[in-house]
Amino acid sequence: MWDIIIAISLVFVVCGPIWAICRYLRVDLPKFILPMLAGVTLLGFNAYMRYTWGDRTAEAFPPEVVVLKEYRHSNLFEPWTFLWPRVSHLIAADTTQTRTNANYPDVIMGSTVMMQEHQDTTEMSVLVNCKEGLVAVLPTNMVAQGQNPIETAQWTARSEFPFIADFYCKP
Repeated sequence: MWDIIIAISLVFVVCGPIWAICRYLRVDLPKFILPMLAGVTLLGFNAYMRYTWGDRTAEAFPPEVVVLKEYRHSNLFEPWTFLWPRVSHLIAADTTQTRTNANYPDVIMGSTVMMQEHQDTTEMSVLVNCKEGLVAVLPTNMVAQGQNPIETAQWTARSEFPFIADFYCKP
């Protein structure tokens, strides 16, 4: 909602003074100038908001949340993204949720979030066995109450999620 209000305000800030100056000086502008200028302003604002989404989101995290990976994306409808791909989603880890279990000393359990622009945030529980080089990622809401997630997890090789394994298996 705020994006729309800001965009409309920005169009008035850019087009308003030009219209007012031309009106004051009694200069007739071609009819396409103000709509074209408004369109270019909206396109520029949209590109700015989409390109800075990842940085603005990461800066809003508390200090204990660390960005593990940024995924960059190109789109045919935004041809400039083929030259400079933008961050479309990211994975971050909450360092306050890292813990181990006395029954499974080789396994580290952590909490990550996957955030994508204009989508719901997905909370993930991460299990990392540094000794065996295994990683399991399961949505937090899928972990059944009373069940041990270590026993129900589907383990994959470290190479599937190297950024998660590298983060939790620090020497």
